[in-house]
Amino acid sequence: MRAPASIANVGPGFDVFGLALRDPYDLITIERKAARGVKLRKVEGLGVEQVSTDPKRNTAVVAAAKVLELAGVDFGASISIKKGVRPCSGMGSSGASAAGGAFAANLLLDRPLPIDRLVFCAAKGEEASSGSFHADNVAPSMMGGFTIIRSYDPLDVVRVSPPKSLGVVATLPDIMVPTKQARAALPKSVGLQQMVHQIGNSSALAVGMATGDLALIGRSVRDIVIEPARESLVPHLREAERAALKAGALTSFLGGSGPCVAAFFDLDWSDGKGIAEAVQAVYSDNDIASTSWVTTWGEGSRRNAD
Repeated sequence: MRAPASIANVGPGFDVFGLALRDPYDLITIERKAARGVKLRKVEGLGVEQVSTDPKRNTAVVAAAKVLELAGVDFGASISIKKGVRPCSGMGSSGASAAGGAFAANLLLDRPLPIDRLVFCAAKGEEASSGSFHADNVAPSMMGGFTIIRSYDPLDVVRVSPPKSLGVVATLPDIMVPTKQARAALPKSVGLQQMVHQIGNSSALAVGMATGDLALIGRSVRDIVIEPARESLVPHLREAERAALKAGALTSFLGGSGPCVAAFFDLDWSDGKGIAEAVQAVYSDNDIASTSWVTTWGEGSRRNAD
């Protein structure tokens, strides 16, 4: 089965907003075993050297084990992972594996868990990897579309289908930004004016996603708290964002914890290739390799044949 990449935060929605991408994605294979517990059989693909094989820290294994635990079954499983989402990318690599592990384990059950419990299990997988319980990547990877974490205690996720014409360019420079490092850069407190700014833009962005207003989405992806704190971790971020806008993007912003540089565009007016080329040119001019995906929002975890 496949579990898609995702872009978390989406501007002002730190730890709340997430968007599933159509491409790229991880592929997860699971087999039922008589012995309890979940074992990792194989990991291959992009950035495998960055993927933990420790069963207590591998997100897919932990998430799958949590599903089997909550289901109270007397069997186990083995998992294989083919990474299509590079770790330390800001594109939800660990979240994709976690969502995929939870979704795959659920397929083994006679009485499958509801999707909200699967998101919880996947978030536990993320916690094992990053050290913090957050669901803004696993929720869209599991559910697809645009997701909003209304509450973490209890976990409550709202899913919205974004506009069909919402195009996404995700450019990944050859830079590593581990999630723990990105979280260490976060401010300890936020001023009242900053909070008001973030709430206003977050609310408007959610409305834009729900109503299909691309112009509103474009002017609401405004983050004055998290992205500035992480800017130093992603060389040429502002330059890349300006290049995307000049090439026709509706908006451009830091994808997740970075180094992904994301941009939204209107599929009715552009194929997005010029935006990707413009952003990649910024990095090539600075002797940094990069890869771009010109895509759109996608569905959540599903069987690979679907």
